Amino acid sequence: MELDLPCSGPRGCAVAAVLTVMRDGLPLRGSRWLDNLSQRDKGLAFQITMGSLRHYSRLAAQLGQCMQRPLPAKHHFVKAVLVTALYQAHFLRVPARAAVHEAVALVKNSKEKAMAPFCNAVLRKAVSMDWDALLHEIADPMARLALETSHPPWLVRRWWDELGEVLCRQRLEAGNQQPPLTLRLHGDSGGQHVILERLLSLGAKICPETPGAVLLDSGGIVENLPGYAEGKFAVADQGAQWIARLLNPQPGERILDACAAPGGKTAHLMQLAGGKVKLTTVDKSSSRLQRLRENLRRLRIEEVETVVGDAADDRLLEGRSFSRALVDAPCTGTGIIRRHPEIKWLRQPGDPERMQLEQLAILTGTAKRVDSGGVLLYATCSMEPEENQGVVSLFLASHPQWHLDPIIPETEGLPSTWINNNGQFQTWPGLCDMDGFFAARLVRVA
Repeated sequence: MELDLPCSGPRGCAVAAVLTVMRDGLPLRGSRWLDNLSQRDKGLAFQITMGSLRHYSRLAAQLGQCMQRPLPAKHHFVKAVLVTALYQAHFLRVPARAAVHEAVALVKNSKEKAMAPFCNAVLRKAVSMDWDALLHEIADPMARLALETSHPPWLVRRWWDELGEVLCRQRLEAGNQQPPLTLRLHGDSGGQHVILERLLSLGAKICPETPGAVLLDSGGIVENLPGYAEGKFAVADQGAQWIARLLNPQPGERILDACAAPGGKTAHLMQLAGGKVKLTTVDKSSSRLQRLRENLRRLRIEEVETVVGDAADDRLLEGRSFSRALVDAPCTGTGIIRRHPEIKWLRQPGDPERMQLEQLAILTGTAKRVDSGGVLLYATCSMEPEENQGVVSLFLASHPQWHLDPIIPETEGLPSTWINNNGQFQTWPGLCDMDGFFAARLVRVA
């Protein structure tokens, strides 16, 4: 996906990216919106974009208080310029005068140059506005929390009802934190040791709970890190790194990765089995499978079968069976909002229930391809019960030949706080600097 606005430096690219999300309703994941920038400018554009989306409703509310009347909807570009400028002034400590000047210059060089004086006046008021006073004017505590943490009211209401006010606030605030860059070391143990030493010299920290995982500050460009081009590591949150481990592939087995792109867990499955498995990957999108192949090529993995198709389709892979299968299901992604803040603005109240139907269909279709005695791991990066325990419960209720295989922390070597009361893997933002992931392990007994 390419943005439909010309990028003029890092600030112009950030404005275009915010427009892509807030006007066009499109995600930024997998886009090439930074490609035309220098390495230095990529970092700034990424920081402005993510921060502006992370705090969007708060910034928009402050700007709205500085306008005599609401900005007409047709002025999407102007609003994006204002939001990104105010973010820089409030959160990046860019001098107010410089932030205003850059914003006005962007507008002057656009088709909306007549709005430049308006932008100048609004921003000069907004940069000195008392944010706390604005919050105190909101009587309803749920509405105040939604604005304070910059989340859509429907999502705040959902989590408030599920968790209560205190835990809801914790989840919202954790989702607004800038995440670290989490890497999974790849390759043989000797090569891992060498690249680990180089990463530690750059300030990386070892994750004691997750073998082979290291954390770095998120400000840098991953492609510039030593070992990236040589395939010495992959980018993967700690929670994501446990998914392949919980499936536990063994040499000689036939493995199905049913929703495989972009290939992070595929690569990990191959690594855990020493490359001695027959691995088949499936995805509905041929372009996403091409990205999977590119990622595997960087990691020096070649022997993987790729199949374009819908894992929910009974005709897919007809006549074939597998020892183990992974369903890393498409989901609302509410567990990874801190890494992809656009998610909270793109999701709608009915999405968890809608996704549940798709997830159940994929799980059901994949289960038909697993041998008797085989293992199936169902996983999401969602924190919504409908997509997690809800899908597993519905599946087990209609498939008596399948049983839940409880995950035992001591056996797997992971903290007990990462396992829920049903023996399922469940993490959330704020826990060991991780994202929100869910996984349930199922065994076919007949």
